[in-house]
Amino acid sequence: MKRMFIIAAASVLATAAYASATPNASSPISEKLQLELLEHQWTQAASAGDRPVLNDLLDDKFIEIFPGNVRRNKNDLLAAPALPAGGSQVLEDVRVQVLDDVAVVTGINRFTPAAGYKAVEYRFTDVFVKREDGWRVAAARMRRKEAGSA
Repeated sequence: MKRMFIIAAASVLATAAYASATPNASSPISEKLQLELLEHQWTQAASAGDRPVLNDLLDDKFIEIFPGNVRRNKNDLLAAPALPAGGSQVLEDVRVQVLDDVAVVTGINRFTPAAGYKAVEYRFTDVFVKREDGWRVAAARMRRKEAGSA
């Protein structure tokens, strides 16, 4: 029985790995899921300061706008430090809309700068572009949640 469970689990994992490695470009559901995963991957990489992942995810023309009209480009983000211990970013209410080779991802980023600090909620709108080698983040905008929609 245990052996059957292991074989079944391995089959499911292999199928999932194959499906994620070769997404069906004609299926808007698979692209939506892929973009949502990329959004979460970007958040984790930024929190950890994972520069190779960030370099792969961000378009060379990437621009990000924060509250107060603070702007960062790809090089700025690649040079940014990881979050300190206890810091976190958690995405909520993530929604994806795919429009051919452009996608818009919106949601709420619950940001805690470090241990002992209160979380701040930001609304975000991110624009992805589809390049020959896959989806890349081209633009991002964050606003404090109480400031209205992004």
